Formats: sequence, structure tokens, C-alpha cells
Amino acid sequence: MTTDAAQIRKKFLKLAKVLHPDVFGRSDEEKEIATKYFSKMVSPAYQVLNSDRDRGEYLATLRMFAQTKKQRQETPTLTTELSQKLYRIPHEITYKQYVEQVSPKQYETLDSILEYTELLSELNLVYLLTQNSLSLTTSSSAAAANPSQSSTQPTEPVKPAQSPALRNLNMAELFISKKQWSDALKELITAEKLDPNNAKVYALKGLAQMNQNAAAIAKASFQKALKLDPKEPTALKYLSQVSAPAKPPEKPPEKKGGLFGWGKK
Repeated sequence: MTTDAAQIRKKFLKLAKVLHPDVFGRSDEEKEIATKYFSKMVSPAYQVLNSDRDRGEYLATLRMFAQTKKQRQETPTLTTELSQKLYRIPHEITYKQYVEQVSPKQYETLDSILEYTELLSELNLVYLLTQNSLSLTTSSSAAAANPSQSSTQPTEPVKPAQSPALRNLNMAELFISKKQWSDALKELITAEKLDPNNAKVYALKGLAQMNQNAAAIAKASFQKALKLDPKEPTALKYLSQVSAPAKPPEKPPEKKGGLFGWGKK
């Protein structure tokens, strides 16, 4: 959260090499998984963080999310020891030390990515909840401090803020692509709490529930998605599959005749 643009680009290029499909020694399945991690997690994150406008809007959304949690006096559910320690004794320096300790391990192996991504996410959440403001300077904020410069810039249309559940959605899509429906559903339940008016969250929930043979619950999720966005593609595609009436069980053929077949006509 406190990383500058040069560091972000350096990290992105490093991860692009680590997750490149032609890395020597990987099986075809591992190459496919690495490519999905890059396209679902790394690339979308870089697109947001590399843009001053998008990054500023995303951080503003996170601030609002943290402020709402504080006002409701909600205690976060933390599953990792480091995040629990930071929550008990919060400090920006400690936060940075923990992130620097964990981040090099995040992409050491394909199996460790989800574990360390979860840890970093919890550290970021604690940082948001325990700091009054994010100490981040961008070129857009510098321009705002100098009215004479900002007044010469053309006005651009305001883009919608990034969903605070973006990471969870990307992780859910990754799990869905691997048919790990339970893991996908966990991410989507968290995403629903972060962004309860996001149609895509409910559509993907319906898809995961449908593949867990919970047709009635999946139908409700698809309907919720379409209520929020009547054009949501996943909900439109699969709603009919969970809405079809169940076929009655076929009756076994009647046996004719008496004992051991005697008396057959």
C-alpha cells in the first residue's frame, strides 16, 4: 500500500518472469495454473496500481470500507499469526517489516501463492483498520496541491471506483477454473460482505452452488445477480439450468407371472 510506482513496476516484471508459461521444468498443468495466476491476480492488480487515478480511487474505496468497519466496531476475523500480532500492536513500521518479510515468499512456488496472498491481504486489512490515513503520495495528489498546474489539465470523465472485492472475485474465478467449488464459494462469501451490490459476486456464487448440487440456492443467487444487473452474463447463461423442474424417478417395469416365472401369459 505504501509502495511507489518504480517498485510496483519492478515487482510486476519479476512476477511476469516467474509466472511465464515457458519456465523450464513445469508440467503443462503447472504452466496453465501459472498463466491463470498472472491473468487473474497479477495483471489486474498492476493495471490498477500503475494508474495514479485508478490507484487513488481504489485506495479511497478501501478507506471508506475501513471507516465503515470502524464505525460499526466490527472485529475482523484474522487467521494468521502475523496479522493477529499486528492487530494487537499496530504500527506502520511493523506493518512494512511484515510485508517485506512475507512478500518474497508469495511466488516462490505455485503451491504457496494462495497461502501468502491470504497473509498479505490480512496484513493490509489490519493496516487499513488501525491507521487513520494512508501515507501515500502520488503524482495526482501532488498536482492537487498545486492549483496552477492542475487547472491546465483537461478534465477527464470520472471512472467508477474499483470494487473492494476485486481480489476475492479474481481468486474465486481462479478456483472456479480449477473446479475447486468450496474454495471459490469461501472467496465469494467474503466478496459479498465487501461489495454486497455486485452482481458478478452473486452470479459466481450461483455457479459454485450449482456445481455443488445446490440448485435451489444457486437459483436464488442467479436471481439476485439479475436483479442487480439484468444483463449479467453468467446468471443469464445458467439460470435456466437450475430452474428446470426435476424429472420424477422412473418406475421399475412391472413383473408379470408367478413364482419363478410360472404363470406368464
